[in-house]
Amino acid sequence: MKNIENILNLIENMTLVDLNQLIIFLKKKYNIENFENINESLNFSEQKQNEKKEYFLNLLNFGNNKISIIKTIKDMNNLGLKEAKDLVESCPVLIKKSLDYNHLESYKEKLESLGAKVDIKKNE
Repeated sequence: MKNIENILNLIENMTLVDLNQLIIFLKKKYNIENFENINESLNFSEQKQNEKKEYFLNLLNFGNNKISIIKTIKDMNNLGLKEAKDLVESCPVLIKKSLDYNHLESYKEKLESLGAKVDIKKNE
């Protein structure tokens, strides 16, 4: 049980990019087609840690303009090109969280103008 607690502690302290890379690695290594929706897990975890209202920007589908979406997400999250590409290709995925709804709304509009399907969910 202590090993599981150590693993969970490591996962809780991972960045979204590291967590995304872990998921991609596990999918490939164990030939897994679908994971449970990670957004729900992150939402539950965040509720326990912080009672402030946070908003989550989720990429549901990158549409036909994948390269522009990757560049936008790269700039939005200060990621490297490969990290942004891996994040986009693993959708549906959480791409940004913020306490400021308007901040995420501007990102949502930009991504939608490029053809992506995105949504904003509120942590209550």
